[in-house]
Amino acid sequence: MRNFVRPSAAALLACTLFAMPAAADTVWNVSLWGNSRAVTVSIEHLAKEVARRTDGAFKIITHFGEAISPSRENIDGIALGAFEAAHICPSYHPGKTPALLGLELPFLPFDDIRSAHRVALKAHQHPVIERELGQFNARVLQHVIAPRYEFMGRGDAPKNLESWKGMRVRAPGAIGDGVRALGARPTSVPAPEIYTSIERRLFDAAALPFSYTFASYRIHEVSEWYTFNMNLAIPSCVILVSKDSWAALSDEERALVEEINAEAYELQFEALAGADTEWIPEFDAGGMERIVYEPVALSAFKAKTARPLWDGWIKRNSRRFAAEEYLNFILTEAEVANAEGS
Repeated sequence: MRNFVRPSAAALLACTLFAMPAAADTVWNVSLWGNSRAVTVSIEHLAKEVARRTDGAFKIITHFGEAISPSRENIDGIALGAFEAAHICPSYHPGKTPALLGLELPFLPFDDIRSAHRVALKAHQHPVIERELGQFNARVLQHVIAPRYEFMGRGDAPKNLESWKGMRVRAPGAIGDGVRALGARPTSVPAPEIYTSIERRLFDAAALPFSYTFASYRIHEVSEWYTFNMNLAIPSCVILVSKDSWAALSDEERALVEEINAEAYELQFEALAGADTEWIPEFDAGGMERIVYEPVALSAFKAKTARPLWDGWIKRNSRRFAAEEYLNFILTEAEVANAEGS
């Protein structure tokens, strides 16, 4: 059963705009936020290549900057049929997509983002995720590959784990639980508001995927320190497409999308690595203090903290779906993915 919602003004406008006939046989409009950046490489590559390889018969149009929908309403826009596809992050609406948020739990045992990516691709086919997204008439089109969450902030630097106590930290969704475990107080604001909030000292630090996101939103310009090895969690964002739009494609078109996705993922890995090469030296050259926690102490903290956090997530969600079975699936697949290596 679909989870229909009251349409926003943006969604209604989108419906009106996209009702016009298009020259191509198939046109998908994709709602995105922010600008073109390292994590949009994959959807941009897909858009470019489907048009090229179908001689323009299949077009994917990317709309950046929340031009057709607020980021938090993207999933509802798909359910309404306002547009065909959208970038969504489960931390933006944890109550709507709690199972998808499970991949973003703090301290899951992923060796690196390639391991996390392999697990995500399998998890997206799990019945729990398929049922959850089915409420919005949606399925996963692409996994949005993103690096680990680290912190950047202003004021007294938390040079050891005990120093986090009492700090105010932007940490949405499941990663807020990890921040609480550190003794800090999480808050949730959209990424575009972080710069001003840190500049005005409304909170002390922000958790974001490292390093490209800090650079994309210029957080380094108002920060004095950053963590380098906290590895709080790995984001679990996706590009969703409406099930109706996917079903309307031919078998050949669906196969073409999957073929291009494989290429797009590799390009996104390269873009993220390039962002680190560019921005980490820039952060250091700008005078920010790099905080590296003692590995043994950090590992001990995660070992002590992870299981209670995961059990809490299971307890909160067990009435909605098979949370324990699904988390065990993630942990098992993480072992397999780590063994496969990068």
